[in-house]
Amino acid sequence: MNRNERIHTMFLKNTIEMSSEEAMGETNSSEMNDNSSSSDKQSPEVQGASKAQSEEVSKMSTLEAECAAAQAKLTETHDRMLRIAADSENMRKRMEREKSETRIYAIQEFAKDLLPVIDAFDKAMSAIELTQINFETEEGKKIAGIVEGVQLVSKVFQDAVRKHGIERLPGKDTPFNPTYHNAIAKVVDSSLKQETVIDEFMAGYKIGDRILRTAMVRVGAPD
Repeated sequence: MNRNERIHTMFLKNTIEMSSEEAMGETNSSEMNDNSSSSDKQSPEVQGASKAQSEEVSKMSTLEAECAAAQAKLTETHDRMLRIAADSENMRKRMEREKSETRIYAIQEFAKDLLPVIDAFDKAMSAIELTQINFETEEGKKIAGIVEGVQLVSKVFQDAVRKHGIERLPGKDTPFNPTYHNAIAKVVDSSLKQETVIDEFMAGYKIGDRILRTAMVRVGAPD
């Protein structure tokens, strides 16, 4: 091969190599463009998904806040209803108590007027218990009917008195209480451990929490 042929052969070889390199360069450029294009196409989708996720998180936060507010409101309403119910119950009890007190105390003066009648029945019953009448005789049988009548009337009257809240105060053999007892006499009794009512001259009575009359008593006191 002469010189000219060698030069021509080398020129062709270089031309082929350059063509191959250009072809590979174009291929790489095309692939890069394709990748870039694909990336550009996916970017809005990724951004959309991220935005949707952010919106969901925001909605969840809003719902949680609304639920917390609703729960707080429900708790407040429940507490208010409990207070209203308690106030209503207290008012009902107070009205019932006032109604009862009004009914009881409305007859207070009338109850005081009944005390002499009660005393009269007490004396009559005491006299009957102390009597030595022989009820087997004809005269005794006549008196027995009267006694039974007095006892029956006394029982009915005492029941009616108690029904309207009039109660007898503690009397003989009970601890002395200045609220209940009016001590008109006092004696020393070493057998006693505290001041005690040893005799009752006139019974005391109360209606509800109010004293109608204190009992007149003799008090025994320890040394």
